[in-house]
Amino acid sequence: FDKSSIHPIRCDGLDLQNILEPFPGTCKDFPCRYLGLQLHTRALQKVHVQPLIEKIGQRLPGWKGRLLNRAGRLTLVTSVLSSIPTYHLTIFPIAAWARKQIDKIRRSFLWKGDDKANGGHCLVNWLTLSQPKDLGGLGVIDLVKFSRALRLLWLWQEWATPDKPWMGTDVPCNDMDRLLFNASTTISIGNGKKTKFWHHSWLDGEAPRNLAPHLFELVRMKNKTVYQELSRDAWIQTLGRKITMLSHLQE
Repeated sequence: FDKSSIHPIRCDGLDLQNILEPFPGTCKDFPCRYLGLQLHTRALQKVHVQPLIEKIGQRLPGWKGRLLNRAGRLTLVTSVLSSIPTYHLTIFPIAAWARKQIDKIRRSFLWKGDDKANGGHCLVNWLTLSQPKDLGGLGVIDLVKFSRALRLLWLWQEWATPDKPWMGTDVPCNDMDRLLFNASTTISIGNGKKTKFWHHSWLDGEAPRNLAPHLFELVRMKNKTVYQELSRDAWIQTLGRKITMLSHLQE
């Protein structure tokens, strides 16, 4: 219990001392850090992300990059500097300003061996370097694409391993992540109990929401499975009532 704490959120006006009397841990403020990640009820601010950037920059002095050749610096950039943000990016999208700061550190170390380099030191533009090696780049991770790929993994695990302890909670994916995941996957229907009727690409490789967007707008419960909606043509009955109501309103 020495490692246990409780962080009340929006509990103004409550007698927390009385409510938490049976709790043997400590009571601390919110926002807070949990398992190394910043928790907040709002989007993260610069002050919450800055420690991550500083952690990356603090690696450089001990390496004495000016004494390494460019191949050695590239190895450190790809294997260490690009790996440090992975845990953070698994949950949070990378803000544009943070990406620029991290790219600046990686770029400067690669070309000059420290954290400061100007355009004259950079022999190849960063977009080219972030391409895979078979496409002419050096395989340096593109943080925006890498962040999205990490978040898409949540959706894949949600589908492939339903016994995860976090199953049933909201995963850290936005609408764009879900649209990309659905567009990148196709589903072979079994009993239809896992497949989302409107969202997943089960109908000849297409999602019904994309085939019939106007009908999708009429649906109130949009997360039912194929099994639920096809049982006794439930989706047709639901839409039939909606369309009938709209026709009466138009009359």
